[in-house]
Amino acid sequence: MNLLRKKLLRELLHLKGQMLAVAAVVACGISVFVSMSSVKYSLEASREQYYGKYRFADLFLQVKRAPEYYRESVSRIPGVASVSSRIVADVTLDVPGLEEPATGRLISIPEHRAAPVLNDLFIKSGRYIEPGKPEEVIASKPFLEANGLAPGDRISAVINGRKKELLIVGMGLSPEYIYEVQPGAFFPDKRRFGVFWMSRSALESALDMSGAFNDLSLTLAHGASEKDVIMQLDHLFRHYGSLGAYGRSEQLSDRFIVDEIKQVGIQITFLPAVFLAVAVFLLNIVLRRIVATQRDQIAVLKAMGFSNEEVGLHYLGFAMVPTVFGAVAGTILGVWLGRGLMNIYADFYNFAELVYFFRIEDIAISVLLSFAAALVGAIGAVRSAVRLPPAEAMRPDSPLIYKPGFLDRPFLQKKIPVPARIILRNLERRPWKAALSVLMISLAVAILIAGRYTYDAVDRMILVEFNEKHREDVTVVFNDPMPPSAAYNLASLDGVLEHEYYREEAVRMRYGHRIRRQSIKGLQSAEGLQRLVDKNNRQISLPSEGIILTSTLADILGVKQGDMLQIEFLQGRQLHRQVEVAGTIDEILGLSAYMHIRELDRLAGDGGALNAAYLRIDRSRAQELYSDFKKMPGIGSIMMLKALKESFDELIAESMTTSTLILTTFACVLAFAVVYNGARISLSERARELTSLRVLGMTRGEISFVLLGEQALLTFFALPLGFLVGIALSAMLAVGLSSELYRLPLVFSLYNFLFAFTVVVIVSAISAFAVRRRLVGLDLVEVLKTRE
Repeated sequence: MNLLRKKLLRELLHLKGQMLAVAAVVACGISVFVSMSSVKYSLEASREQYYGKYRFADLFLQVKRAPEYYRESVSRIPGVASVSSRIVADVTLDVPGLEEPATGRLISIPEHRAAPVLNDLFIKSGRYIEPGKPEEVIASKPFLEANGLAPGDRISAVINGRKKELLIVGMGLSPEYIYEVQPGAFFPDKRRFGVFWMSRSALESALDMSGAFNDLSLTLAHGASEKDVIMQLDHLFRHYGSLGAYGRSEQLSDRFIVDEIKQVGIQITFLPAVFLAVAVFLLNIVLRRIVATQRDQIAVLKAMGFSNEEVGLHYLGFAMVPTVFGAVAGTILGVWLGRGLMNIYADFYNFAELVYFFRIEDIAISVLLSFAAALVGAIGAVRSAVRLPPAEAMRPDSPLIYKPGFLDRPFLQKKIPVPARIILRNLERRPWKAALSVLMISLAVAILIAGRYTYDAVDRMILVEFNEKHREDVTVVFNDPMPPSAAYNLASLDGVLEHEYYREEAVRMRYGHRIRRQSIKGLQSAEGLQRLVDKNNRQISLPSEGIILTSTLADILGVKQGDMLQIEFLQGRQLHRQVEVAGTIDEILGLSAYMHIRELDRLAGDGGALNAAYLRIDRSRAQELYSDFKKMPGIGSIMMLKALKESFDELIAESMTTSTLILTTFACVLAFAVVYNGARISLSERARELTSLRVLGMTRGEISFVLLGEQALLTFFALPLGFLVGIALSAMLAVGLSSELYRLPLVFSLYNFLFAFTVVVIVSAISAFAVRRRLVGLDLVEVLKTRE
């Protein structure tokens, strides 16, 4: 081991606390990059593998009823590669052990599993259905697991007004339902909604759909135009109750997983950039201090014949060694975190096989990022070391030129104690160093604020969606639109305290060259069981004329209040209408359009129809009502608001707790590294000064106050700045993570700021305690012998 290596190793051991702090910050940044990069790639790879193996369709179409021979017409459309027709129906279920009614989506499958089909099934356990046994079904894995069911169990369903016993023979998954959610809902309720695959002949018989279908899936040939195929499908099925063909980008399950991958991609750049920026700062100040205190050693090294390159590489080693350790530790930690996050995604999304892929590319990029950060942080200090001529380096560094400052005025000197004046004067004479320290500590505060921001956003989402907007207990969706006279029969049931109905019409909206397939919801009132409430919890009134669009939908169409929107009804008489945009509402979930139900009836040109009912029920009569719902014909699905909220809370609890714990831990590391390094460097720079004050009569407490009070003051100034930076980062996250499916409201609770304040103060106190131990242990005589 040559001389420079021995020197480097000895001094790294001497500075082990500061070097470990730098390595920890680098490890945090690299672990986030490696974990998020591998998770993003794993989700993308698992999704593409799943879609390819089980032939997920490219286009989808739902109709009321179409003849089976139209399937051949579709296959002849230029660009269509394969077509699959199905029968799909939503039914009410009576689940053993579940008091409330559940909803099942029945999907037809071939009795013989010979030829490959689109949206094929992965059988997790059990078996495929057998020919000639119409009662056999395959049920979705989330539903079975949530209800404690397994192949061999039975379940009752009301199909076309008749109760039928179904035998579960298999547990399955489909690429069509990676995110399994009930139609009309955004949050999964695994206990009360499940997908069931049943033989085609059994569903044809039960629903009187012999020789017909109501659902179509198809794949496109390479290079085919999705837009052209959709136009031809819409034209072909316009008289069969088509709701309009759509691609994967509008398929709910795929949209959720695509948005999730997009959010992971945003996190790849966000957090690592913060940690590596702090690493650059720490390396810079540490190396500059080392060079400043080793001027005479640099001169000796050069006088002994070491070249500028050798000296430069020696001091660059102070940056590279902790960076290498940080990169290695960060990579290992990133792999561990990535595997843990994939386990959470496996609970959230229903993949046949969610495989964790760790790529060599991620290691290479993480190493390059960490080395780049080390080089940027060290280059200034290394350059100053190389440029020092031996003769100049033998002389002490020129002292700073001091001049009276604001604090040196006589009236202030009398009012401010000496230790406090020393602190303030040091900050006043080194403003840039103090400002950088404040900025770095504030970044730790900002990460804590941004990390817990999602908690506040979700709390606001729950408040708005489950308390203010929806105030019903039960939503009953009818199989077919019902006339008002028939629908009001629900109100006569014992236990129904309040009822409210709505109409929903599928339309094609057009403004200029922009077209959007959308549904319009006609409400009786905006002050009833469903209210119009924006993401800031402000209520919006429902106009008697005109239409209200969510802000995101209005932006997509390029319309504003007062514009005339073209409306084409997709069902019924398929009328073309014009309607004025009466206003917009910035909702949290989805894209919506609202009208008064009388206005929607007028535009549709009929006597009125109802699609669903909101009910507020007497809890003491709930069990009897649920029993009635289970037997009632004409009901397609039932949603329980309380159950949805409980499912949502359970769903996000694990992921939110995990992400907050990770961010809190990393922010603590960041805060400790900045505060500890700042205090250690101040101690090394001012050891002689503090020892002199001790000899002159100051107590250990007073010199500790001089050193640590400066760090406390920097932390004090960093807290409000960190709050502001955290709000800005949260705003960026809100914009980056929002999509057509949901928009995160920018809200903050007092607890968020108190949490960040408490964590940073505790971490600062711990680092201060560690530095004070070194301060108290200083050898006064040895320090005073040290050359300035």
